[in-house]
Amino acid sequence: MENNIVDGSTRLFGIVGDPISQVKTPQLMTGIFRARGVNALLLPFQVAEEGFESTMKGLMSLRNLDGLVITVPHKVRACSLVDSLSPRAGQVGAINVMRPLPDGTWSGDMFDGEGLVRGMEKQGFSIAGKRIKQLGAGGGGSAVAVALAAAGADRITLCDPQQSLAQGLAVRINHFYPRHPAEVTTDSAGTDGYDLLVNCSPVGMRPGDGMPAPFGEFDPALGVVDIIMHPEETPLLAHARRCGCRAMNGRPMIEGQLEAFCAFFGIRQS
Repeated sequence: MENNIVDGSTRLFGIVGDPISQVKTPQLMTGIFRARGVNALLLPFQVAEEGFESTMKGLMSLRNLDGLVITVPHKVRACSLVDSLSPRAGQVGAINVMRPLPDGTWSGDMFDGEGLVRGMEKQGFSIAGKRIKQLGAGGGGSAVAVALAAAGADRITLCDPQQSLAQGLAVRINHFYPRHPAEVTTDSAGTDGYDLLVNCSPVGMRPGDGMPAPFGEFDPALGVVDIIMHPEETPLLAHARRCGCRAMNGRPMIEGQLEAFCAFFGIRQS
């Protein structure tokens, strides 16, 4: 796009969530558009849960909108808006991208889990054979747990305030990945016997949140991952680093998805 000028031919993409100020996808994806000479922008849309479907249908009716990224808290609910799901999204039961097809229908996919696994591997975290405790079993958490099982985790223990979410996710993992089983616990704070702790809950995103569970001291051998990207140092990550643990925030997770987003949306060098 010459001189970075928006014009009448600019194609639009969006990221939908509530809250939305914390997301990094707009600058990351728009940077890719600029580097590839693509006349497009990705814009943040703050969409509340109340009236979600009607707002989304309005966005989806825009003729110059080529796709949407979906973030907290809409990843499960957005599934009902698309006409087809990838096999991966079908396993997870949630999507984080959706696009219109030439026939007017919409397709959805989910890249959160693969993005996190790719980011963890680049940061030196190993997954195969590890016992993992995961907090949060919503849309993003479902994607992460499925991807961890696919990557060969020994066992995944799930904890969510809505226990039915954790139980439903465990059933799906045990169906698709019986050699890497999942179980459910109501003990959110216990970390003894685990190799990795992964926070997929939104706790830590807002000022004053604190940690997602009343943790004590961590064993320095415990790896800690918090998929929140802003703030970059959540209370959980700060606590983990004080305990001498290897810790990672959510930025490598989104960076690990960028090429997948581009392929899904058909973004190529112009």
